[in-house]
Amino acid sequence: MRKITPDSARLQRILACLPFFLTALFLLFYPLDRPLETLRNGFHLRFVMNLFAWTLLSVAGLVWLWQIANSRSKDLSLVFTRYVLFLFVLFFSIERFAASLIQEHPHRLEWIQLLSSAVVGVAAAAILPRLRGVKDSADLAQKEHDRFLAAMESSLDDFYIFDGVPDASGQIVDFRFSYINPNAERRLQVSRESLIGRVLTEVRPFMITSGLIEQYREVVRTGIPFTCEVFLDDEMIRSTWLNVQVVRLGNGIAITSRDVTERRRLADHVQYLAHYDQLTGLANRTLLQDRLYQAILQAQRYHHRVALFVLDVDHFKQINDSLGHADGDALLIAIGERLASTVCETDTVARIGGDEFVVVLPDFKSIEEIRQRGLEMIQNAAKPIFLGDRQLRITVSVGACIFPDHAEGEKELFKNADAAMYLVKDAGRNGFHLFSDDLVKKEEIQIEPEQDRSSLQASAAGTQSGFEDNRSDLSSKK
Repeated sequence: MRKITPDSARLQRILACLPFFLTALFLLFYPLDRPLETLRNGFHLRFVMNLFAWTLLSVAGLVWLWQIANSRSKDLSLVFTRYVLFLFVLFFSIERFAASLIQEHPHRLEWIQLLSSAVVGVAAAAILPRLRGVKDSADLAQKEHDRFLAAMESSLDDFYIFDGVPDASGQIVDFRFSYINPNAERRLQVSRESLIGRVLTEVRPFMITSGLIEQYREVVRTGIPFTCEVFLDDEMIRSTWLNVQVVRLGNGIAITSRDVTERRRLADHVQYLAHYDQLTGLANRTLLQDRLYQAILQAQRYHHRVALFVLDVDHFKQINDSLGHADGDALLIAIGERLASTVCETDTVARIGGDEFVVVLPDFKSIEEIRQRGLEMIQNAAKPIFLGDRQLRITVSVGACIFPDHAEGEKELFKNADAAMYLVKDAGRNGFHLFSDDLVKKEEIQIEPEQDRSSLQASAAGTQSGFEDNRSDLSSKK
């Protein structure tokens, strides 16, 4: 809202009163002899046209002054002055016209003055209640304006008022700064005085590139409020999320915005904690289950297969106890990074607790590719890991299962891959095994109540030859 200086206010009052003085001068030089000359000499066309023209201008001038007197203004003294000047001009015009008609009967002048005074008095009586109404309305408007200004000036939100800038057809195409509260001023880091009256898109070209100016135009066109959260990163507002609410205000708009950057960061952090492992940054169990569920749905729809690997660090408890938890955590981070480096962008690597990792391949070409992936995981894990000045070598046990070859759903896929991994553990660790139908039969033997640990070891020994083949492959690749 623009501040009006005393000099500009004085100039506005002079300009507002100027029409009244011009009309009074016009009436003063009105050719009063024309009506009498017309009555005495007859209605000649030239005289009649001149009389009609002067009379029309006089009436038009009075109507114009009445409209000016009734125009709204916050300056009550100016409103009162305009009404008084209108009454003066009205009285003066009646006196002048009456004087032109009674030139031959001067004794009637008193009656004419009395009649004109009565007309002016009636007009004043009609105007006085209007002046009171104008004053009451102005007082109420000023009170509401003061309340609004106090609320906006002390608001913690950013608040703007923009006047519409129309094109040649009258459509609003841009907006001009009309009011900015202190909080918005601080956000833009520009003084309010330097922005008032300037065009929005000239000050902030970001409004065009982001498409927000189109949304603002739509609010003016339809009257439907607009709310959104937008990320601003321009020369005036750096890396900030704002909640923006826009409502129509006449042919312009009022905008309230609030900084929600910290809330968005907190929400993103909570979202991250809900789906990613805090130590390694890999997917956690929740995100893994969602990715696996989606992969199985895609596999069912497009008739391809999904592989799931379960990896466990051999003797991790002893390593963690001997080196300490800090080095143990660093070891898990290194293993997670190495696993992530062996997979594609469409694959998922997750840590589901302790030293247990899971890898999901949503699509693959052959069984041989699965075996190759498993051997790569073992080879990468076997490379030296440096923890400070200490060099460490570890081994891992990897089991895998394929959907839908040997599992009908997520739970069974996890269970079978885990069983294959524990078979590697029982056979001596540092190996890879792919779940098959033969392992199902062996598991059925292992879960008999009367079977003890020794029988379990015996049943696992039957698969030792398969692991030896895997180890020989590893040796040839190292």
